[in-house]
Amino acid sequence: MGIYDQLFKELFQDKEMIVEFINMFLPILNKYNITSDKITIEKTKFTDLKYGDKESDLLYKINYDGNEVYVYLLLEHQSTVDYLMQFRILEYMVRIWRNYINDKKESKTKRFKLPPIIPVVLYNGSRRWTAEVWYMEKVENWQLFDQYIPRFKYEVVDLSQIDRKQLIGLKNALGLLLSIDRTNKNEISEAFNEISKALNNLSEHEKTKFGEYAKAFLKVLSQKNKIEYLDLEIEEIEEVNNMFERAVKAVSEKLKETYDEGKIEGMRFTARNLLLKKFGKDVAKYINNLDYLAPEKIEEITNNIFDITLEETIDILKNISSN
Repeated sequence: MGIYDQLFKELFQDKEMIVEFINMFLPILNKYNITSDKITIEKTKFTDLKYGDKESDLLYKINYDGNEVYVYLLLEHQSTVDYLMQFRILEYMVRIWRNYINDKKESKTKRFKLPPIIPVVLYNGSRRWTAEVWYMEKVENWQLFDQYIPRFKYEVVDLSQIDRKQLIGLKNALGLLLSIDRTNKNEISEAFNEISKALNNLSEHEKTKFGEYAKAFLKVLSQKNKIEYLDLEIEEIEEVNNMFERAVKAVSEKLKETYDEGKIEGMRFTARNLLLKKFGKDVAKYINNLDYLAPEKIEEITNNIFDITLEETIDILKNISSN
């Protein structure tokens, strides 16, 4: 299971987070005032299906007005869109119903009914989700044979299409956590400042929920953007309020280090090409000394490339210890 799957599975095994998810993305259930005590997490490990051991998917049995509805949450973190998702979901739904039938003694009676299933794909890939959501649209000429073809859809929560500010504006723990995931490298400082302000306006309970998962989301963000891991410990819940102030500072420092090193590497690359083009093999013996040359000396070489002599260049490169 990948790091994203682990993180989101842990997050969505928290029933309070599922309540927030339902309120945010499944308005059809909002009128039933779903609370955490109305949710049961069911087993979903379908090892014999061709899609493999999908341990990251989650199935919830939700009580509404004395009835049951299942919400099947598929976590899709792959970069490519699955254009057979309708068929895949149909197989999962049939398996869920089969297990339900096997558990009910009255399943062979006339009055027995299957519970509804709401399939939801939570997609976090880099591309927009473009697959059809209605099953029949995957069947050729389905309009001609409408009465013989299943009619159902799955919901898609495409995080790539949800603006970070929109998530922050939801003013709950889940929205802020997802906004961390939606932040790219160039926006980290700005995003963290926005999240920090929004965090101050949350209830203490929401701050607690945020604090439980924030460190894991920061770790994923660090890995995704290839910056050093932001290991910010949160030992007391009171620290959640100032955590992002420290995070902003830490990220700014790491990004500055990354930027400065990238800038120096670019200066070395430019100087190397200019010197080899001007002096050729005469300077090749010393060219690797650029890797140890102080940035101001590299800049001195490139700024004076038209006037600098071979002897002056070699003298600079040979005397790296004094730079």
